Amino acid sequence: MSQNQGKKKKKKKKGTPDPSPSGYSRRTRYPAEHEVIGVVIRNLGARRMEVLCADQVKRTARIPGRFRRGYRITVNDVVLVEPWDDLSGDRGDITYRYRKNEIRPLSRRYKKELDDLEVEIPRVMDYQQ
Repeated sequence: MSQNQGKKKKKKKKGTPDPSPSGYSRRTRYPAEHEVIGVVIRNLGARRMEVLCADQVKRTARIPGRFRRGYRITVNDVVLVEPWDDLSGDRGDITYRYRKNEIRPLSRRYKKELDDLEVEIPRVMDYQQ
Protein backbone atom coordinates (compact mmCIF):
# COMPACT_ATOMS: atom_id res chain seq x y z
CA MET A 1 0.00 0.00 0.00
CA SER A 2 1.15 3.51 -0.70
CA GLN A 3 1.64 6.09 2.01
CA ASN A 4 -1.01 8.56 0.78
CA GLN A 5 -3.78 6.05 0.51
CA GLY A 6 -6.71 6.85 2.75
CA LYS A 7 -5.70 10.48 3.35
CA LYS A 8 -7.96 13.28 2.20
CA LYS A 9 -6.68 16.45 0.60
CA LYS A 10 -7.70 19.80 2.02
CA LYS A 11 -9.75 21.89 -0.36
CA LYS A 12 -9.53 25.64 -0.46
CA LYS A 13 -12.81 27.29 0.46
CA LYS A 14 -14.47 29.39 -2.19
CA GLY A 15 -15.23 33.00 -1.40
CA THR A 16 -12.25 33.65 0.85
CA PRO A 17 -11.17 37.30 0.88
CA ASP A 18 -8.34 38.40 -1.34
CA PRO A 19 -5.32 39.19 0.87
CA SER A 20 -4.13 41.95 -1.46
CA PRO A 21 -3.92 45.33 0.30
CA SER A 22 -6.04 47.19 -2.23
CA GLY A 23 -8.83 44.58 -2.22
CA TYR A 24 -9.50 44.99 -5.95
CA SER A 25 -9.16 41.79 -7.88
CA ARG A 26 -10.31 43.03 -11.29
CA ARG A 27 -9.63 45.97 -13.52
CA THR A 28 -12.42 48.48 -13.55
CA ARG A 29 -14.07 48.89 -16.92
CA TYR A 30 -14.56 52.52 -17.86
CA PRO A 31 -17.23 53.66 -20.31
CA ALA A 32 -16.33 53.98 -23.98
CA GLU A 33 -17.28 57.08 -25.95
CA HIS A 34 -20.67 55.61 -26.94
CA GLU A 35 -21.57 54.30 -23.44
CA VAL A 36 -23.16 56.08 -20.47
CA ILE A 37 -23.05 55.31 -16.74
CA GLY A 38 -26.46 54.80 -15.17
CA VAL A 39 -28.33 53.55 -12.10
CA VAL A 40 -31.23 51.10 -12.30
CA ILE A 41 -34.40 52.74 -10.99
CA ARG A 42 -36.86 49.90 -11.40
CA ASN A 43 -37.37 46.52 -12.99
CA LEU A 44 -39.99 46.52 -15.74
CA GLY A 45 -39.95 42.76 -16.36
CA ALA A 46 -39.17 40.84 -19.54
CA ARG A 47 -35.42 41.66 -19.25
CA ARG A 48 -36.11 45.41 -19.26
CA MET A 49 -35.01 48.00 -16.71
CA GLU A 50 -35.61 51.69 -16.27
CA VAL A 51 -32.21 53.37 -15.92
CA LEU A 52 -31.37 56.95 -14.94
CA CYS A 53 -28.26 57.83 -16.95
CA ALA A 54 -25.52 60.36 -16.22
CA ASP A 55 -26.76 62.61 -19.03
CA GLN A 56 -30.04 62.98 -17.04
CA VAL A 57 -32.10 60.88 -19.47
CA LYS A 58 -34.32 58.05 -18.23
CA ARG A 59 -33.83 55.12 -20.60
CA THR A 60 -35.64 51.84 -20.94
CA ALA A 61 -32.70 49.47 -21.21
CA ARG A 62 -32.80 45.79 -21.99
CA ILE A 63 -30.43 43.02 -21.00
CA PRO A 64 -29.17 41.44 -24.25
CA GLY A 65 -29.22 37.68 -24.66
CA ARG A 66 -25.47 37.30 -24.14
CA PHE A 67 -25.77 38.73 -20.58
CA ARG A 68 -29.10 37.21 -19.61
CA ARG A 69 -27.75 34.32 -17.56
CA GLY A 70 -24.53 35.87 -16.37
CA TYR A 71 -25.86 39.05 -14.76
CA ARG A 72 -28.18 39.43 -11.81
CA ILE A 73 -29.20 43.08 -12.07
CA THR A 74 -31.35 44.64 -9.35
CA VAL A 75 -32.53 48.11 -8.36
CA ASN A 76 -29.74 50.60 -7.40
CA ASP A 77 -27.08 48.73 -9.39
CA VAL A 78 -24.59 50.87 -11.33
CA VAL A 79 -24.54 49.81 -14.98
CA LEU A 80 -23.16 50.83 -18.35
CA VAL A 81 -25.78 51.61 -20.97
CA GLU A 82 -25.21 51.75 -24.70
CA PRO A 83 -27.93 54.03 -26.12
CA TRP A 84 -29.67 53.04 -29.32
CA ASP A 85 -29.48 55.27 -32.38
CA ASP A 86 -33.23 55.75 -32.59
CA LEU A 87 -35.05 59.07 -32.95
CA SER A 88 -36.30 59.36 -29.37
CA GLY A 89 -33.00 58.35 -27.70
CA ASP A 90 -34.71 56.90 -24.63
CA ARG A 91 -33.78 53.24 -25.17
CA GLY A 92 -30.57 51.25 -24.90
CA ASP A 93 -28.76 48.05 -23.95
CA ILE A 94 -27.12 47.26 -20.62
CA THR A 95 -23.56 46.24 -21.46
CA TYR A 96 -21.97 45.89 -18.01
CA ARG A 97 -22.89 45.81 -14.30
CA TYR A 98 -20.38 47.25 -11.84
CA ARG A 99 -19.60 45.29 -8.70
CA LYS A 100 -19.33 47.01 -5.34
CA ASN A 101 -15.54 46.91 -5.31
CA GLU A 102 -15.42 48.52 -8.77
CA ILE A 103 -17.49 51.58 -7.84
CA ARG A 104 -14.74 53.25 -5.78
CA PRO A 105 -12.16 53.44 -8.63
CA LEU A 106 -14.96 54.47 -10.96
CA SER A 107 -15.94 57.29 -8.59
CA ARG A 108 -12.42 58.72 -8.67
CA ARG A 109 -12.63 59.35 -12.39
CA TYR A 110 -16.38 60.08 -12.74
CA LYS A 111 -17.12 61.75 -9.40
CA LYS A 112 -19.44 64.42 -10.79
CA GLU A 113 -21.58 61.96 -12.75
CA LEU A 114 -21.99 59.58 -9.82
CA ASP A 115 -22.80 62.43 -7.41
CA ASP A 116 -25.58 63.58 -9.76
CA LEU A 117 -26.98 60.03 -9.77
CA GLU A 118 -26.70 59.84 -5.93
CA VAL A 119 -24.75 56.57 -5.96
CA GLU A 120 -23.63 55.33 -2.56
CA ILE A 121 -19.90 54.62 -2.72
CA PRO A 122 -19.00 51.65 -0.50
CA ARG A 123 -16.17 51.93 1.99
CA VAL A 124 -13.06 49.81 1.54
CA MET A 125 -13.26 46.75 3.75
CA ASP A 126 -10.22 46.08 5.89
CA TYR A 127 -9.19 42.46 5.94
CA GLN A 128 -7.99 41.38 9.33
CA GLN A 129 -5.56 38.55 9.62
